[in-house]
Amino acid sequence: MRLDRAQAESLLQRMEGRKVAVLGDVMLDEYLFGEVNRISPEAPVPVVRVLRERAVLGGAANVAANLKALGTEPLLIGTLQKDAAGDRVLGLLTGLGVSISGLVLDTSRPTIIKTRVIGQQQQMLRIDREDPGMPDAAVLLGLKDRLERALSSASALIVSDYAKGTINEPVMDTVRALCVARGIPWIVDPKPAHKALYRGATLMTPNTKETSELTTREARSDMEVTIAGRALMAELGLKGLLVTRSERGMALFAPDEEHAAPWMIPTEAREVFDVSGAGDTVIAAFSAAVAAGGDWREAAMLANAAAGVVVAKVGTATVTPLELLAHYHEQEAN
Repeated sequence: MRLDRAQAESLLQRMEGRKVAVLGDVMLDEYLFGEVNRISPEAPVPVVRVLRERAVLGGAANVAANLKALGTEPLLIGTLQKDAAGDRVLGLLTGLGVSISGLVLDTSRPTIIKTRVIGQQQQMLRIDREDPGMPDAAVLLGLKDRLERALSSASALIVSDYAKGTINEPVMDTVRALCVARGIPWIVDPKPAHKALYRGATLMTPNTKETSELTTREARSDMEVTIAGRALMAELGLKGLLVTRSERGMALFAPDEEHAAPWMIPTEAREVFDVSGAGDTVIAAFSAAVAAGGDWREAAMLANAAAGVVVAKVGTATVTPLELLAHYHEQEAN
């Protein structure tokens, strides 16, 4: 149910330098870390004394950061504003060596910021600053242009949908046409409200809750996941599905196993500190492995291991090939 270290190393080597396009909502994730020692006299809420701050890439930008950490070349497509948060996003991307040529300036809306307040390593509050909605015509044209350019050289496309506006019907019509014409797999991290936009995708990576919402069925037990997953694939014409199930691992529905039970992969997480961004790590690792010619089982096992490493970190995080190989070494030693 897992790759051995030699298999993982071979796959990671083949991933190096592969181009993977990422289309989606670009955002900035802020973290305020502090301590809590008292309750406010103004209201019955804890007072967090901030000790340090951290800003990292979020949303589709975090998917790109995960791809870069894994050794691939991400081609990020999305929008941002030329504001303070947008400048920080550009600085973080440039610092990682991720190209910003696929980003479209949207002057009508601020760059999305998610601020999390952490007290004693527990998330206490999240503050979202955003103005979601359909981009204007000029921005849509810009997104379509960047997509066409990126898909002229990419081996796979990730659609990272946070329902903030980048993923919409005109853009997804372009995705579908270009990927079909060029034979490029497109893999979706979905939002249930946008279900119809994913018709014809190569694969989707919903979690258990999203699978239930997408199908209006329970998806807790192995049997429930199997029934819901098959229904979702049939309804949307998907080739495959990778359901992430938290402590239960993953369920992979592969195209060559139409009537077989999904392949159940147990979790590899030892400690779980923070699941923020774990879905970004999963879709990045899976898509990079597919782009490198890995089969779906190999890709799913690598993604499962990557998720196991990243959830042991606090905050939105990435995983490197060295960390993954160390993880495999530890697994084999045990």
